[in-house]
Amino acid sequence: MKKTVLKAACVILAVVLTGCQSGPLKGLKKKENNFYVNPDKKYEKLVDVCQDKARLYGYEGAVMIATDDDIVLFGGPEAKNIEGKPIDPYTTYDIGSCSKIFTAVAIFQLIDKGELSLDDTLDKFFPEYETGKQITIYNTLHMQSGIPDYINNPPAYWEEITTDNYEQFYSKICQDGYTDEEFLQNLYKADLLFTPGSKQEYCNTNYVILAMIVEQVSGMPFCDYLQKNVFDVCGMEHTTSMVAGNETSVPTDYDLVLSIGMVNEKGYYTGYRLERGCGGIHTCMADLIEFDRALFGGKLVSESSLAEMMNYDMEYGCGLYPLVRKGYAYGHSGSNGAYVSMNMIIDTEEFGRVYFVGSTASSGAIQQAEALTSIQTAVADLFKP
Repeated sequence: MKKTVLKAACVILAVVLTGCQSGPLKGLKKKENNFYVNPDKKYEKLVDVCQDKARLYGYEGAVMIATDDDIVLFGGPEAKNIEGKPIDPYTTYDIGSCSKIFTAVAIFQLIDKGELSLDDTLDKFFPEYETGKQITIYNTLHMQSGIPDYINNPPAYWEEITTDNYEQFYSKICQDGYTDEEFLQNLYKADLLFTPGSKQEYCNTNYVILAMIVEQVSGMPFCDYLQKNVFDVCGMEHTTSMVAGNETSVPTDYDLVLSIGMVNEKGYYTGYRLERGCGGIHTCMADLIEFDRALFGGKLVSESSLAEMMNYDMEYGCGLYPLVRKGYAYGHSGSNGAYVSMNMIIDTEEFGRVYFVGSTASSGAIQQAEALTSIQTAVADLFKP
């Protein structure tokens, strides 16, 4: 009995001393400041650049790098979860506009099934929308619709909001103070900013409309559609859509967004219904890597649909856009309330696709957003053609 206990204790001690990990951290070595790195020498330069930049810029958040075969690095410097423990690959963040990739996937899944077409016009789904006869799903996906942004340009979208009073209505927008019907009635009345297809202008409204189309065609709430057709397929067990306040990361430095009514007293964004499609996904770094691997591995959409997602017509594809010139690094960035996130895919000769994801829960400190961007840029620069 004593020998058995002693043997078990030795095994436990050996595990602790060697830094053996489980899940996505399996095989990684723990370094200082909550970094876990792949010991394979071929990743040394990639690991060093990421760690050095995080240290240099005082980054406080999560970052993860992977290939299709390996996890290269996970880092969670200076950040704690809601239990007061250092963050891990399963700590969840609001990824903001990085959610648009998921919406595009949902649309292309329906296109692959023959239930939608890129040439369908919006009046097919919203008969009251007379102007919708001019706007196709293609225009909407590629940010070429001319529709005003309901949240970034409220006076151009909401009938009751003007440039003089929009601040008093901003919290109403962010806290789901408008119904879907009110959202649509304002869509029907809003003037287009330009002729559809003539130019590209980033607009969150486009992707809310696309989420509503997914709901009409599939007969399912958007969150349920994503759960069944994306999250479950990818094994994303820590990911949700349209659920408020379930992040396990802790927002900091959010006084500014709190003062304008964008977040609640804990720093969480609460208007999940009106942001569906353009935002609203809460996920962790481990799940986001699995989504990227599945998307580019052909598990979610057809080859032709993925090609269209990467058709950067006027510099924006479909939930994807070039993050550096020449397009060898692409993906999407996102911000929402206290959160800033990045999802980047890099085509490399050495490793195949390299996936870089990161999130920080401290957008109030502009330095944190800049830090994440600087890390992302440094990683991409390693693979310049």
